Amino acid sequence: MLVHICCSVDSHYFLSELQKIYPDEKFVGFFYNPNIHPRSEHDLRLLDVRRSCQMLGVELIEGKYDDWEWCQDVRGLEDEPEKGARCNVCFDVRLIESAKVAQKIGEKRFTTTLLSSPMKTQEVLFAQGDQIAQKYGLDFVKIDVRSGGGTQRQTALSKQDNLYRQNYCGCKFALQKQREKQGRFPLEFISPISRQIMPGSIEYRNEVFARRDELEKEGRAYLLRQQKEMIWRCLSAKVEVFAQVIPSYILTHSQSKKNVRLGNLVWIPLENSGGKIGYSRRDDSVFVTLEALNLMLQTQYPNLRALQKEPMRYAQELELRQRLTLAHSLNPIIIVEQEYEGESRVWIESIFQEEMVFELVEC
Repeated sequence: MLVHICCSVDSHYFLSELQKIYPDEKFVGFFYNPNIHPRSEHDLRLLDVRRSCQMLGVELIEGKYDDWEWCQDVRGLEDEPEKGARCNVCFDVRLIESAKVAQKIGEKRFTTTLLSSPMKTQEVLFAQGDQIAQKYGLDFVKIDVRSGGGTQRQTALSKQDNLYRQNYCGCKFALQKQREKQGRFPLEFISPISRQIMPGSIEYRNEVFARRDELEKEGRAYLLRQQKEMIWRCLSAKVEVFAQVIPSYILTHSQSKKNVRLGNLVWIPLENSGGKIGYSRRDDSVFVTLEALNLMLQTQYPNLRALQKEPMRYAQELELRQRLTLAHSLNPIIIVEQEYEGESRVWIESIFQEEMVFELVEC
């Protein structure tokens, strides 16, 4: 039987139940979800599905990722609500491809782990699955694993087996509406120009779960947990001196500033070196020359372009903030290439947002 897989949380429990119901059946998983946005999130879910299938002894076929084609399929349905017409088209896209793969490998039956998701309407999936199965000369296996406490058992199993539990269905249209309803910024839509890996990002989660897999291969114990953190992101920023924009780098946890006039800065030498720290008499912004940064963190950045290309680690930025102000301060800390004189202005648009962040505790 070919089983279309949407994510590990749904598939792990769904496949476990299928193995009980059909003990003599060989199952082949098929991960095909071009709806998932962004690509890094798709790849993280695929990583977890690989692990789940390996744990269950299920062969896995990996479908291609083509979000552009998927967007063409749902064109005109972008504003549809969850469980609406867009979702129905999305089901069709994935089930039709699953039916084609089932035919190709000689399977007579297919089903989908979407039936396990509390976010999907089973009756709609049953009807669409039957219709597609008839077209391709297959049988669509309809199974209800939610009733009788199934959803609760699924959640418990996902925690027990340390699965990646995503907090949105997958597509960018549903994600946008979900975050608007929650009053939160969709962090999944942005990433730093510097490609720095920051807590709360998909890239950070990828690192956590890749490390989980490494620890398991080494036979080492660990605890996977989530903790609430205040996440910071810089959306835009610039520093002007005499109305000319100069290169700058904004340190993490720098609060927003809207066209703030700083006046002439007071530059203080750092430990009798060429590096200096600049302070404004009008504002709480702090400026750090590149030479001072290199001295404080024992780095060797030749210019700001190099810093932006290969940024400090997030932990280093927190360390620098603590040394310059306080660990939990919100002062804008701005790195510039060298000391400058004259009237300056600063614009920073940043956001602070509570997020549940996956962390590993290595035992």
